[in-house]
Amino acid sequence: MTTSPTPRRNELWPSDRKLFEALVSESISHEELNFFQNMQFKEENELTLSNDLIMSEDSNTDRIYIVREIYDEYVIGCASFPDSEVHVMSLSEALQTPLSEIGLIDRNGQTLWEWLRSINYAGINYNKNYDNM
Repeated sequence: MTTSPTPRRNELWPSDRKLFEALVSESISHEELNFFQNMQFKEENELTLSNDLIMSEDSNTDRIYIVREIYDEYVIGCASFPDSEVHVMSLSEALQTPLSEIGLIDRNGQTLWEWLRSINYAGINYNKNYDNM
């Protein structure tokens, strides 16, 4: 009898590992905790070659979208400003992105994380990994 090898987990960036560890006890809502638990699982276990649509521009009035690539790379953009898309290498970097970098200049330095908290993570979708569809 042969056994298949145990799947290898993706190695998290130190900044993301630290973020996930902190948010277990520092989340401000159940939705935030759920977001970070799901994102940690995705980054460690779910490869996506066809992209993982975390948030669609159609699910929020600001038209912001968040796409996960490979394991832990992210593209953040605003459909209203298609030339202002940002590509980052980790979730922690994505969350620190000022919304002005994606064209929303009226937000006075508000970061993606602050914006997600302000909408209590409404519109996040954990089941749009196109590799699995």
